[in-house]
Amino acid sequence: MTLEEKAGQMTQVNVTNLQGSSEWDAGPLNKEWLVKAFKDYHVGSVLSGGGTTPVSNEPKYWAEMTNEIQKNAIENSRLNIPIIYGVDAVHGHNNVIGATIFPHNLGLAASRNTDLVNKLAASTAKSVRSTGIHWNFAPVADVGRDLRWGRFYETFGEDPYLVTEMVTASIIGQQGEDISSNEKVASTAKHFLGYSQPLNGQDRSSGEIPLRTLKEVFYPPFEEAIANGAKTVMVNSGSINGVPVHVSRYLLTDVLRGEMGFEGVIVTDWEDIIRLHSQYNITDNYKDSIVRSINAGVDMSMLPVGIEDYTKNLIDAVNEELIPMERIDDAVSKILALKFELGLFENPYTNAEKAEAFTLDQDRELARQASVESLTLLENDGVLPLSKEVKTILVTGPSADNIANQMGGWTIGWQGLTEEGVPPAVTFLEGIQNAAPPNTNVLFETDTAKAVQAAKQADVTIVVFGEGPYAEFDGDTTNAAVPINQVELIKKLAETETSVVGVLVAGRPLIVTDLVGDMDAFIMAYLPGTEGGNALADVLFGKENPSGKLAFSWPNEIGQLPMFYNHYPKSTANEKAYLPLYEFGYGLSYSKFNYSNFEADKEVTLDSVIKVSVDVTNRGDLAGSETVELYVDQQLSSVLTPVRKLAAFSKVHLEPNETKTVELEIPVSQLAIVPGDVLGEGDKIVEKGIYTLSIKKLATPVTIKDKIE
Repeated sequence: MTLEEKAGQMTQVNVTNLQGSSEWDAGPLNKEWLVKAFKDYHVGSVLSGGGTTPVSNEPKYWAEMTNEIQKNAIENSRLNIPIIYGVDAVHGHNNVIGATIFPHNLGLAASRNTDLVNKLAASTAKSVRSTGIHWNFAPVADVGRDLRWGRFYETFGEDPYLVTEMVTASIIGQQGEDISSNEKVASTAKHFLGYSQPLNGQDRSSGEIPLRTLKEVFYPPFEEAIANGAKTVMVNSGSINGVPVHVSRYLLTDVLRGEMGFEGVIVTDWEDIIRLHSQYNITDNYKDSIVRSINAGVDMSMLPVGIEDYTKNLIDAVNEELIPMERIDDAVSKILALKFELGLFENPYTNAEKAEAFTLDQDRELARQASVESLTLLENDGVLPLSKEVKTILVTGPSADNIANQMGGWTIGWQGLTEEGVPPAVTFLEGIQNAAPPNTNVLFETDTAKAVQAAKQADVTIVVFGEGPYAEFDGDTTNAAVPINQVELIKKLAETETSVVGVLVAGRPLIVTDLVGDMDAFIMAYLPGTEGGNALADVLFGKENPSGKLAFSWPNEIGQLPMFYNHYPKSTANEKAYLPLYEFGYGLSYSKFNYSNFEADKEVTLDSVIKVSVDVTNRGDLAGSETVELYVDQQLSSVLTPVRKLAAFSKVHLEPNETKTVELEIPVSQLAIVPGDVLGEGDKIVEKGIYTLSIKKLATPVTIKDKIE
């Protein structure tokens, strides 16, 4: 390959570079632009950034568009090299009108159901691949440590073990055993590393994260993603401890390649090499930015615009010996290897006639199950499930009949739905109307005054409130407050004698401390997607028993942030060290579950597994699912360790009065910490000694030794 061809393979362009009459004028594919991209610049990859679609946003037209792009790429390549097409399908094939939209990750984490996440990922992969797209920029492997961050809902929560389990399930679901299959895609673990803990929660601001925290909190999801075959990794757009991650050779080469053994493709996020000189000012020109990032370990640059500038500067840098040819060959070989593994050289095209069958309205029941299992019941003063004798239900609130709010960001458009192209979905209002008993009257009011008057005539009021859709920095917040008009609505409804059920639709916990007392029941619905309305109705009317558990700590007030349950102990007995409104793992059920007969190994060796069992009994009148969570804390350690941390979990379904024994295992290696001084430079080790294992209020010690006598 020539240097020019190699530079092209390292270039990924947004599809708008190939459409219309300009770089941002979306429209039909432009033959002149196609030739320019593939014959002149040898572009190796194309993406559809959020909201960039074919002229007609339907599955068949996606497939026809990607086929046409692929055809032009191959025909204009001297070596007939196909392109790899990428997209952000982060909760279903969410760019395509008619595709089923699944709950966002924060809600899925509440389900504590890795099998479900695996199935959702497999469904997404099948839809994505059917439209000629081979590479999905998902899952998010960031550990969500600050709810003010606009991408908090894209994470699986604040606990590294929970995030790791969910990320692993997603990767396996997307990729399967053979990514050349026409139902599988290459996945992306993103955003390496520490992206989710920016200063003050503001997207892409500097992260100040000690190396010990990086190793213990942020490494694990990526380590397991790589161990389970993640094909690509996307880089953190921000900086860590004063260094933009895109130029950190330590993180990208020493850690990601060296310590973690990653052999796949490292791709930038959206135009992040440009930002090295346009925003961060650590270089004064494009070429130097390219030199530093490629030498640090970046293989492919994601470009919204500017193919010529990027490839020219990359070629010049190599010719000037600023980037070794060996580094270029290494990057290109990884990109080509991925294309071969995807089977693109043998089967570069998709069958456009099958795209609709694999995408439109697919797996609606799976989506409904996901939404049901995510719903988290936080308060219930006996009002739920609703009695079959209820004669009148008032439904109100700005999110009660609003598909955009229900879907969240990254849905058709980058920032969420606009009035154009609303996908099929069941709103909360529609779900309640469909599920209500025949003799029950369902009222709907949007005006506050009219809603209050209607509430006085109703037996129960369902108020659906929260946030509108957003993505990335547009969703950053400094207060996470419920909008004042919605506060007023809830307060006035509470003044009536009618029971109030609050349903929060949001991508993060909002500060509701002053509202909890105004609601007789309170449900966190997250961003539940297409089947959110049916799922909520299933829970409200008792068809389903809520089982969601919070994947984050819910603060009483914004001044408590950052807040996470697995914090270090303080030097004084301070009860305010962790005082959330609702703690991590909290979530009610219509049933009461009792735990008994907690047993665990008493002694284990450093290279073994801790085996645990506990009996769980459903003492309620309804069948239900319970997540058994096992926590561990180290009684004596050479450095501070979390007061407790999640070590294992399992979800079990129980009929009324049924008892099941739940067995859990913890590899001792999972308890490793970073020893040493404040720099945290040491390798992780498991320290011998006594550890406390706990499930609910049950606890038992286990001793870790070199050997057992």
